[in-house]
Amino acid sequence: MQEKFFSKDFIEQVKSKNDIVSLIGKYVRLEKKGRDFWGCCPFHHEKTPSFVVHADEQYYHCFGCGESGNVITFLTKYENLDYPTAIKVLAENAGMELPELENSEKYREQKRIKERTLKILALAKDIYKENIYLPQAKLAQEYIKKRKVTKRELDAFEFGYSTDPFDIVNKLKAHNFTNEELKSSGVCEIGKSGKPYDFLSERLIFPIVNSYGECIGFSGRDLTGNSRIKYKNTAATVVFNKSKTVYAINLVKKLKQEQFVNEIVIVEGQFDVITMHRYGFRNVVACLGTAITEEHIREIKRFVDNITLCLDGDAAGVKATLRTLEILTKFPEINVRVAIMPEGADPDEILSGVNGKENMQKILDNAVAPMEFKIFNTKKKYDLGKTNEKSLFVKEILKEINKLSTEAEKEIYLTEIKKITGISVEILRRTLPQNLAVPVQEKTTTAEPQNFEKDVSHKALVFILASLIRDKPYARFKKSIENLIFNPETKEIYKHIQLNKANNEANLISSLYDIFPENNIILKEIVNFNFSAQLNEEEYFKNCLWVLIKNDLEFRKNIFSKQYNEENNSSQKTELLKNIAQIDLQLKNKNLGEFIDE
Repeated sequence: MQEKFFSKDFIEQVKSKNDIVSLIGKYVRLEKKGRDFWGCCPFHHEKTPSFVVHADEQYYHCFGCGESGNVITFLTKYENLDYPTAIKVLAENAGMELPELENSEKYREQKRIKERTLKILALAKDIYKENIYLPQAKLAQEYIKKRKVTKRELDAFEFGYSTDPFDIVNKLKAHNFTNEELKSSGVCEIGKSGKPYDFLSERLIFPIVNSYGECIGFSGRDLTGNSRIKYKNTAATVVFNKSKTVYAINLVKKLKQEQFVNEIVIVEGQFDVITMHRYGFRNVVACLGTAITEEHIREIKRFVDNITLCLDGDAAGVKATLRTLEILTKFPEINVRVAIMPEGADPDEILSGVNGKENMQKILDNAVAPMEFKIFNTKKKYDLGKTNEKSLFVKEILKEINKLSTEAEKEIYLTEIKKITGISVEILRRTLPQNLAVPVQEKTTTAEPQNFEKDVSHKALVFILASLIRDKPYARFKKSIENLIFNPETKEIYKHIQLNKANNEANLISSLYDIFPENNIILKEIVNFNFSAQLNEEEYFKNCLWVLIKNDLEFRKNIFSKQYNEENNSSQKTELLKNIAQIDLQLKNKNLGEFIDE
């Protein structure tokens, strides 16, 4: 049974019935100059207006940061909505009814369940909030006072309390919700008697709110000391997945709508977030006590491109930081720093101490690059005054340095290791290729520079992927080009297009916006690519494909050449020369037949 999609015609109607000047004027102060409207860009900080809205062509462009798009693009970017949600909001603004497909009973049922679930959670949140002021909540009131929670924080984070196992059940059932609905919403569990009960009974309740302001679950802290589990979270539901949910992301979104925000700080726990907010650090989130996942990073990346990890200073916190840094290597476009916490401390303890705000600010200001943190942490494990331990330190840290994507970065950190160990950079550099394989990451820098707006291979890739989305007849591959794409996120976009190419164009585009962040530069270029009528598309497609193939061949030739220069064995040198000669022949012949039919 088909899912619900928006047709191309419907999307065009939505755009035509939502004037871009009127929409953007709700968010940005615009001044008319000639036929256009100018204002300060909402996507980067500026004092002199460089953001123009073209009323005639119905698009906007910022000459400062390069952001541009139509009415849909603006709403997805500014409100942090996914593409389908933006379409729905704009359709409602224009008084348009959303189209229904035939056989959409499954969709309607899923929608009904989701709406009922959100309604239960919203009511439960209000009930818990009211409970916090009751005499039965004395335990919670004393704890809140002990933690110095203010009335402003009580309201902003919507603290609540569960008085007993059946209070929430009885109050929700008065609204005609069934036992099954209470269970599937995550608010209750079913006991052995078959009756629902509140599994967060006698706990301080933290509502979990998504970026759209919807309560999607709860986290409950034990106050009795009788439970081995300090925090319990709502089980997975149709609206809640702990591995994707970022605590307080709704408050960061609100902050971003009030002022310029370009960084998010990640801490471990809810109270760390709350205390950070109390002292003015409002761009702070947490991940509900679970390991940080790629889904968490994708959610955060919708809002900023700069992340500071500020996890606890104990062994578990250091381990979690290192694990998160590995995950973040899959997001090379994100600028990552690590705040080094005092050993055993967490943000709440720092802020509660003498000069807490100033000390925390220093910790954040002095946050270091991931490699600096790895050096700092690895150095603590060894006594560098002992020869054997110094050797172990060098061996371990060189493995990390060899993962870096550029020779320049390696040189910087080899110099740091020289300062620490006294071993010359030349010896350290020679040690890298002897003990370790050539890193795959080097491919990223050689083939697809971060400043890829001006890069030929980037432009070629945009045309190829745009052709695939639009199912152009010449865009057929008999062999995957995945290995010709070096940027990890761009590679994922290509794989998604290939896996879903049977879908219609509107559905494919909607699914891309669902999965990948709207502020992804290449995704916007692909989706909005304007095919020129004068262009010989098939010939241009072949030329673009050759750019990618040539890029890959030249990269491999550089690797073989480097290995040849460092190789002493004559037979190995001969083999490497053969590989280089083979690549030279491929470059000369410019044969595309391996990938497409000539």
